[in-house]
Amino acid sequence: MKTHSFVAAAVLLLSGCDITTETRQPPTVKDIEMCQQRIAVKTNYSVTAMSDNHLDNKSKDNRGWVYVNYQKDNNRGYLKFRCNSSYVEVWAAGAAMWTGL
Repeated sequence: MKTHSFVAAAVLLLSGCDITTETRQPPTVKDIEMCQQRIAVKTNYSVTAMSDNHLDNKSKDNRGWVYVNYQKDNNRGYLKFRCNSSYVEVWAAGAAMWTGL
């Protein structure tokens, strides 16, 4: 059985199939807009006050999530949101954890 697994892996590698290739890409503009809409529906925050969290969206560690910042009124800081296909979450800084909406 081990021999068959080794042979199958060797055939894949020799044929040019790279098993370690990253399949998830950074979010697209459409993904970011959809996340902003989902946040707006759940919170009633204005989409115009939301922006792409470019740093987190480009990180390979965060693939599968879309990160969006919401600028608070009077420049009192921002809220950090993230979305995936199932969840919308906000970063709770005091608790240092993500909280679902």
